[in-house]
Amino acid sequence: MIMCLICIVLKIEEEIKQTKFKSFVHKAVVNLMFTSNWFSNELRDVFKNHQLTNQQYNILRILRGKYPEALNPSEIKSVMMDKNPDLTRLCDRLCTMGLIDRCLDDDNRRKVNIKINERGLEILEKIDPEMEKFNSSLTNISENEAVILSDLLDKMRG
Repeated sequence: MIMCLICIVLKIEEEIKQTKFKSFVHKAVVNLMFTSNWFSNELRDVFKNHQLTNQQYNILRILRGKYPEALNPSEIKSVMMDKNPDLTRLCDRLCTMGLIDRCLDDDNRRKVNIKINERGLEILEKIDPEMEKFNSSLTNISENEAVILSDLLDKMRG
Protein backbone atom coordinates (compact mmCIF):
# COMPACT_ATOMS: atom_id res chain seq x y z
CA MET A 1 0.00 0.00 0.00
CA ILE A 2 2.78 2.46 0.87
CA MET A 3 4.59 1.60 -2.34
CA CYS A 4 1.45 2.43 -4.35
CA LEU A 5 1.09 5.81 -2.60
CA ILE A 6 4.70 6.62 -3.38
CA CYS A 7 4.03 5.93 -7.07
CA ILE A 8 1.09 8.32 -7.06
CA VAL A 9 3.10 11.02 -5.28
CA LEU A 10 5.93 10.67 -7.79
CA LYS A 11 3.47 10.74 -10.65
CA ILE A 12 2.27 14.30 -9.98
CA GLU A 13 5.87 15.39 -9.68
CA GLU A 14 6.57 13.88 -13.09
CA GLU A 15 3.40 15.27 -14.64
CA ILE A 16 4.11 18.88 -13.68
CA LYS A 17 7.89 18.55 -13.48
CA GLN A 18 8.02 19.99 -10.00
CA THR A 19 9.86 18.31 -7.15
CA LYS A 20 9.47 20.81 -4.32
CA PHE A 21 6.26 21.71 -2.57
CA LYS A 22 5.70 23.87 0.50
CA SER A 23 4.04 20.96 2.30
CA PHE A 24 2.22 17.70 1.68
CA VAL A 25 -1.05 19.63 1.87
CA HIS A 26 0.20 21.99 -0.86
CA LYS A 27 1.20 18.99 -2.95
CA ALA A 28 -2.25 17.43 -2.44
CA VAL A 29 -3.95 20.66 -3.54
CA VAL A 30 -1.77 20.89 -6.66
CA ASN A 31 -2.51 17.24 -7.41
CA LEU A 32 -6.23 17.85 -6.91
CA MET A 33 -6.19 20.83 -9.28
CA PHE A 34 -4.21 18.89 -11.88
CA THR A 35 -6.53 15.89 -11.62
CA SER A 36 -9.63 18.09 -11.84
CA ASN A 37 -8.32 19.58 -15.08
CA TRP A 38 -7.44 16.12 -16.35
CA PHE A 39 -11.03 14.93 -15.78
CA SER A 40 -12.43 18.06 -17.44
CA ASN A 41 -10.23 17.55 -20.48
CA GLU A 42 -11.14 13.86 -20.76
CA LEU A 43 -14.86 14.59 -20.53
CA ARG A 44 -14.70 17.62 -22.83
CA ASP A 45 -14.42 15.27 -25.82
CA VAL A 46 -17.54 13.34 -24.74
CA PHE A 47 -19.57 16.55 -24.51
CA LYS A 48 -18.05 18.04 -27.66
CA ASN A 49 -19.38 15.07 -29.66
CA HIS A 50 -22.85 16.31 -28.67
CA GLN A 51 -22.05 20.02 -29.25
CA LEU A 52 -22.10 20.72 -25.50
CA THR A 53 -19.64 22.21 -23.04
CA ASN A 54 -18.97 20.81 -19.56
CA GLN A 55 -21.08 23.62 -18.07
CA GLN A 56 -23.99 23.06 -20.44
CA TYR A 57 -23.93 19.35 -19.62
CA ASN A 58 -23.96 20.22 -15.93
CA ILE A 59 -27.06 22.41 -16.38
CA LEU A 60 -28.85 19.65 -18.29
CA ARG A 61 -27.88 17.11 -15.62
CA ILE A 62 -29.25 19.37 -12.88
CA LEU A 63 -32.50 19.97 -14.77
CA ARG A 64 -32.94 16.25 -15.44
CA GLY A 65 -32.59 15.61 -11.70
CA LYS A 66 -35.61 17.84 -11.04
CA TYR A 67 -37.62 16.82 -14.11
CA PRO A 68 -40.54 17.34 -14.66
CA GLU A 69 -40.20 20.40 -12.41
CA ALA A 70 -38.70 23.66 -13.64
CA LEU A 71 -36.01 25.52 -11.72
CA ASN A 72 -35.26 29.20 -11.48
CA PRO A 73 -31.76 30.34 -12.41
CA SER A 74 -30.74 30.86 -8.76
CA GLU A 75 -31.61 27.27 -7.92
CA ILE A 76 -29.56 26.02 -10.86
CA LYS A 77 -26.57 28.20 -10.04
CA SER A 78 -26.59 27.15 -6.38
CA VAL A 79 -25.93 23.51 -7.28
CA MET A 80 -23.63 23.97 -10.27
CA MET A 81 -20.11 22.62 -9.99
CA ASP A 82 -18.71 25.86 -11.43
CA LYS A 83 -20.29 28.73 -9.51
CA ASN A 84 -19.01 31.47 -11.84
CA PRO A 85 -20.59 30.81 -15.23
CA ASP A 86 -22.71 33.28 -17.12
CA LEU A 87 -25.84 31.23 -16.55
CA THR A 88 -28.01 33.44 -18.76
CA ARG A 89 -25.68 32.97 -21.73
CA LEU A 90 -25.43 29.22 -21.13
CA CYS A 91 -29.22 28.88 -20.92
CA ASP A 92 -29.66 31.05 -24.02
CA ARG A 93 -27.43 28.65 -25.93
CA LEU A 94 -29.25 25.57 -24.60
CA CYS A 95 -32.58 27.17 -25.51
CA THR A 96 -31.32 27.96 -29.03
CA MET A 97 -30.20 24.34 -29.33
CA GLY A 98 -33.73 23.26 -28.38
CA LEU A 99 -32.66 21.39 -25.23
CA ILE A 100 -34.42 23.48 -22.58
CA ASP A 101 -37.53 25.60 -22.35
CA ARG A 102 -38.13 28.82 -20.49
CA CYS A 103 -41.47 29.22 -18.79
CA LEU A 104 -43.04 31.94 -16.68
CA ASP A 105 -43.21 31.33 -12.94
CA ASP A 106 -46.79 30.63 -11.87
CA ASP A 107 -46.41 32.73 -8.70
CA ASN A 108 -44.51 35.65 -10.19
CA ARG A 109 -44.91 36.25 -13.92
CA ARG A 110 -41.79 38.45 -13.97
CA LYS A 111 -39.65 35.41 -13.12
CA VAL A 112 -38.59 32.83 -15.67
CA ASN A 113 -38.05 29.19 -14.83
CA ILE A 114 -36.03 26.71 -16.84
CA LYS A 115 -37.01 23.14 -17.67
CA ILE A 116 -35.30 20.42 -19.65
CA ASN A 117 -37.40 19.25 -22.59
CA GLU A 118 -37.66 15.91 -24.42
CA ARG A 119 -34.80 16.74 -26.77
CA GLY A 120 -32.57 17.62 -23.81
CA LEU A 121 -33.48 14.34 -22.12
CA GLU A 122 -32.68 12.47 -25.34
CA ILE A 123 -29.21 14.06 -25.55
CA LEU A 124 -28.50 13.03 -21.96
CA GLU A 125 -29.67 9.48 -22.72
CA LYS A 126 -27.11 9.38 -25.55
CA ILE A 127 -24.36 10.71 -23.26
CA ASP A 128 -25.18 8.38 -20.34
CA PRO A 129 -23.50 5.27 -21.84
CA GLU A 130 -20.40 7.30 -22.66
CA MET A 131 -20.26 8.61 -19.10
CA GLU A 132 -20.76 5.10 -17.75
CA LYS A 133 -17.95 3.84 -19.99
CA PHE A 134 -15.69 6.63 -18.74
CA ASN A 135 -16.56 5.91 -15.10
CA SER A 136 -16.02 2.18 -15.52
CA SER A 137 -12.60 2.83 -17.07
CA LEU A 138 -11.44 4.23 -13.74
CA THR A 139 -10.48 0.84 -12.36
CA ASN A 140 -7.22 1.94 -10.77
CA ILE A 141 -8.98 2.62 -7.45
CA SER A 142 -11.33 0.32 -5.58
CA GLU A 143 -14.84 1.17 -4.40
CA ASN A 144 -13.50 1.47 -0.87
CA GLU A 145 -10.73 3.84 -1.99
CA ALA A 146 -13.31 5.89 -3.91
CA VAL A 147 -15.36 6.26 -0.71
CA ILE A 148 -12.27 7.33 1.22
CA LEU A 149 -11.26 9.78 -1.51
CA SER A 150 -14.74 11.30 -1.62
CA ASP A 151 -14.80 11.64 2.18
CA LEU A 152 -11.35 13.30 2.14
CA LEU A 153 -12.45 15.76 -0.55
CA ASP A 154 -15.55 16.60 1.49
CA LYS A 155 -13.31 17.12 4.50
CA MET A 156 -11.02 19.46 2.53
CA ARG A 157 -13.98 21.68 1.64
CA GLY A 158 -15.26 21.59 5.22
